[in-house]
Amino acid sequence: MKDKFRSLLKSLWGVLSRNVALKLLSILFAIMVWSYVISTNPSITRTKTIDGITGYVTGQATLEVYDLALLTDPTQELSDVTVTVQVPQSSLSLATSDNIQVTLDISSVRTAGTQEVPLKATSSYGKVVSVYPASLNLTFEALDSRSVPVNVQMNGAEDGYWYNVSRMNPQQITISGATSLVQSLSSAMVTADMSGRTASFSTSSAIELMDSSGNPISTSMLNRSATSVSLGVDVYPTKELEVSTATDDVLLGQVAPGYIVESITCKPQTVTVAGEQSLLDSLDNLVIEPIEIDNPNQSFTKRANIATLADLKYISSEQVYITVQIAEETTGGWIEGAKIQFLGKDDGLLLSWQDKTVDIHVTGPRSKVEALVENGVTVTVDLTGLGEGTYDLPVTINESDYPGVVFEPDTTKINVTLQKDSE
Repeated sequence: MKDKFRSLLKSLWGVLSRNVALKLLSILFAIMVWSYVISTNPSITRTKTIDGITGYVTGQATLEVYDLALLTDPTQELSDVTVTVQVPQSSLSLATSDNIQVTLDISSVRTAGTQEVPLKATSSYGKVVSVYPASLNLTFEALDSRSVPVNVQMNGAEDGYWYNVSRMNPQQITISGATSLVQSLSSAMVTADMSGRTASFSTSSAIELMDSSGNPISTSMLNRSATSVSLGVDVYPTKELEVSTATDDVLLGQVAPGYIVESITCKPQTVTVAGEQSLLDSLDNLVIEPIEIDNPNQSFTKRANIATLADLKYISSEQVYITVQIAEETTGGWIEGAKIQFLGKDDGLLLSWQDKTVDIHVTGPRSKVEALVENGVTVTVDLTGLGEGTYDLPVTINESDYPGVVFEPDTTKINVTLQKDSE
């Protein structure tokens, strides 16, 4: 029997030794059997290190229950975590960053200050062996919150147009987080771009938090009740209009008898208004609500309201200052027989003149004219340096003593004769 078995083996070996193809087939079959054994045996494992995994913070809701907030921003450290896993040989290729979850659980923190918090990792395939970094040093502060108004900054406004935020939602937001961050907050700002806008429109803008110096604040560690604001913006064309200074448009009543309104001025002289283009085209000027007067005899300045139109959307100034200059009315009269005063006559000469009187017509403020007509005026004739002879000499009046008055003598010269005194 043994001889027969040996003979069979020799025959089989002779076949194999002579057939190379059968040899290769045998090797391949052995490899397949070995691979199957490895893949179906969970006790055969390998380790795999995976880089670039992004971790996430958990437990913030629990932290807020204890009135705490995270001050340190762990985003950068959590953006590149390395995890080593032990995986069955059969699942080695399946273990990737997509099925490994890294968390930074802060729910166990109970007090403010700097604390070391471990990172945890789980894998859908195999067992986590290590995490790098294994922990992070984080700073916690007391939780604080405050509400701030939302301000709108308009950029790129077109010339000749008026812009107004007619609708904003929300108008304020609530911010919560670590005390030092919340206390540094001053305002919430949204920027609206007006470039090319010539008609009313709606838009949405992101909210940016600002400190007291107007610098942006990072919002990564702050909770906000809203991150954007919806805006409704009215856009209307504008026009510069003068404020009427016509007496009938400005004053209601009369000045004192004998007085007149000399001039009316307005500050500002022009006002910018906005509205529908058809309305602006119909306007040439603006008028004020008339100022009531009761026989004033002195100039005055008063603040007055502009009589605005209901359909105007905007007016740059609803009040102006009106200055009314009041002066006496101008009148005329005659001074009859004005006194004549001769100056500079030589004591050795006798004086005689042909025209015994001078009549003068005066024009000026009523009160001054009436006083001059009643009291008269003195005219002078200068004889200085003159000897014997006959002269036509000019009549002069010292007009600087009577500002605002015009004198017109009926004669501008007097014929005088100087001769020696025989005595």
